[in-house]
Amino acid sequence: MSTVTGIAPSRPGAPEREKSRPSWQPLVPHLVKAAAGLAVAWLAIWLMAGHASADSIVSLVRFWIFGITLPGTILWRLASPFRHNLIEDIAAGSLVGVSVLLLVYMALAPIGLQEWAWLWAAPVVIAAVCVPSWRPRILSRVERPVSPMTAWLVALALALPLYGIGRYRNLVPAPYTDARSNSPDMAFHQALAASARSDFPLQAPYVQGEQMDYHYFWHQFTAAVSWATGINLTDLVYTIGWVPLLLAGTALIFALTDRLAPGSRWAGPLAIAVASIGGTVNAYPSVTLPAEGLITYVWGSPTQNLGGALIVLLAVIGIDLLRGRSGPGTWVLFVVIAAAASGSKATVLPLIICGLALVVFVRLCYGRFAKVALLTAAVLGGLFAASIVVVFGMHSSGLAVKPWITFAKVGVYPLVAEALPPGQLDHTAMWITAITTCLGLVLGTAGLLVLTGTAARWFRDPGMIFLVGISIAGFSGMVLTDQPGTSQLYFHRTAVPIIAALAAAGAWMLVFWFADRRSDLAVLASIVGGIGATALARAIVKALPSDGRPFRKPDGSLTGLISPWLWTICLLALVAVLVTVVWKRVANRRGRPTRIAMASFVLAGMGAGLFLPLQAMTEYAPVSLAPQTDKQLLGPSRSQTAAALWLKDHAAPGDLIATNAHCAMKNTNGCDARHFWISALTERHVLLEGWAYTNTLNDLVAGTGLGPNGLPFWDQARLEENDRAFISPSRDNLRVLREKYGVRWLYADPTQTLLSPNLGAFATLRFKASDALVYELP
Repeated sequence: MSTVTGIAPSRPGAPEREKSRPSWQPLVPHLVKAAAGLAVAWLAIWLMAGHASADSIVSLVRFWIFGITLPGTILWRLASPFRHNLIEDIAAGSLVGVSVLLLVYMALAPIGLQEWAWLWAAPVVIAAVCVPSWRPRILSRVERPVSPMTAWLVALALALPLYGIGRYRNLVPAPYTDARSNSPDMAFHQALAASARSDFPLQAPYVQGEQMDYHYFWHQFTAAVSWATGINLTDLVYTIGWVPLLLAGTALIFALTDRLAPGSRWAGPLAIAVASIGGTVNAYPSVTLPAEGLITYVWGSPTQNLGGALIVLLAVIGIDLLRGRSGPGTWVLFVVIAAAASGSKATVLPLIICGLALVVFVRLCYGRFAKVALLTAAVLGGLFAASIVVVFGMHSSGLAVKPWITFAKVGVYPLVAEALPPGQLDHTAMWITAITTCLGLVLGTAGLLVLTGTAARWFRDPGMIFLVGISIAGFSGMVLTDQPGTSQLYFHRTAVPIIAALAAAGAWMLVFWFADRRSDLAVLASIVGGIGATALARAIVKALPSDGRPFRKPDGSLTGLISPWLWTICLLALVAVLVTVVWKRVANRRGRPTRIAMASFVLAGMGAGLFLPLQAMTEYAPVSLAPQTDKQLLGPSRSQTAAALWLKDHAAPGDLIATNAHCAMKNTNGCDARHFWISALTERHVLLEGWAYTNTLNDLVAGTGLGPNGLPFWDQARLEENDRAFISPSRDNLRVLREKYGVRWLYADPTQTLLSPNLGAFATLRFKASDALVYELP
């Protein structure tokens, strides 16, 4: 009796060519992809170990996995109707967890229960286990798993900003160990995070009684992590806290690009690389053009680290909503993320609203009404209006509409501008700066050029219109406004991940038209060729007599402006020609020569933007600090740090400190009042430390037009009463501090002002070092 089997019999006499696959063979792709993830994890932990303890690293990783990513991914999978890939699920889930944690933290802070905000994860995980209808949605397989090659390309792209920032930070002295290695902005953020641990609403702890109306949600999130893990704020702010946020935000760029270039193995990793380290081509060897990659500013601006990640998540969800690929949970999640983004970075919601507005406008031009876009914009408009009142307190932080002024503050302007009286600007030099800056940005994101020629195609996609609107709004905000410290650049920087995704998608459109399975090789050759071309162009320009440095001659003429760009563009074009010839004549592959050349030039330009950051990473070496002078923004020495930490351990939570240290540096304009490290390290309020970065000072800057780093303190009576206690102390002087202001401790810095030897007669000396004295008032 014959038996029927599911295996077709082999032909008689034919060699047995097909054998059953080994049981382990299906596991190989999964193991290769897992190895890519483990490689990124190893790199992150190795970099975090540079200045942080093993206990801090373990505590942070454990909390991120079980307290943020796990419950966040559960909510993401419940809300999203798609299961695209694990990279998207983990990155988006992590940011969902971050958003919910900080919102829960702020909800509990008014009633004093903020230290228990981390418990929000428990009911989510318990419900996921206990609710039968949830389990299939949470545990379902992904629909489009990434290939092993894509996994490793994403891992390499993620490693670029991680190594670029983390390795450099490990080569400088550890935080607060060398006065010459000082970042006053980071001490400012640490001081606000210290306030977020105990104060609601947030205060500027370096000026007692000054409420902080600011995009402070990152500080609330950091305080929540600190309560949950016990990690000190210095480690969270300086050394390890930025790493998981950066990984989640940059990994999500892959998911965003996958919405525009579905199935591409290289478009998402390229977008990550362009957004994180590239995006700008600099043809001048001796001049610095604005570098808009995340690596430039994401460490020094932790609020941008959070805001930049959340705008990518909002863009991903927004595309799904506009394309009609969403469920009720998606809407709820979108509103939750928007609420978290409203106070994470002030630029996020305005850019999202502008993107939605462009969708409404384009649809009206086609005689259609974009109800989803209009409704979403209305909801976000309400959230933004509420944040202006509640979070920002109706303060503008010095933001003003001043078109084109940005190009008098960046790039080549000081090298080409004519000497004019103070207050006057050289408008010709501003135009030159604008042209060179924009040329560098356009070449670094050359894929955007493709969108201008395919508008008729993507105008039918509201998701693409949405992202284009965000990008236009980001650039326009940078060009049309002004803010102290050129903070208007953050309009564009917030849009950089969106711009990078669009640029990679534009390049993918050109390559897709090849209809050739080996087109990835042409992509790789073009990108590598672009890196080599810009290196060669810079070497040639550097050998020229002008050294590639644009400057104004004594006769008023300019030199060195044009030739660097000619060399760069010509060599990029040469790369495109070589790739096209090899592709068509040597390899005899498919695709029209014109399209191949266009695609190669676009990709070479995007590769050229990667050259300088990659070169800098290969040249990393231990940082040698210059000798200490009074012309530096000095931070604390080791002994001053020890004094502040002693005070943190011995002062009661509500104790107030007075200090004579107000200036990070004294200059001809007065006192650079970016002195925040006492309030940051002690985690206590200070009667008056520095007064920079306060709403009162920002309002003065907006009203007077003067620079923020030289304005005097607005309450001179308080300043005099504070300093008198250190310079000419008496029982009455100290009684004023104790009874009028509630001061309990004095932190005296003999390097700031002369200290009276009589101070010890009226206060008890509790800590003594050569450059720091701590007194306790009776």
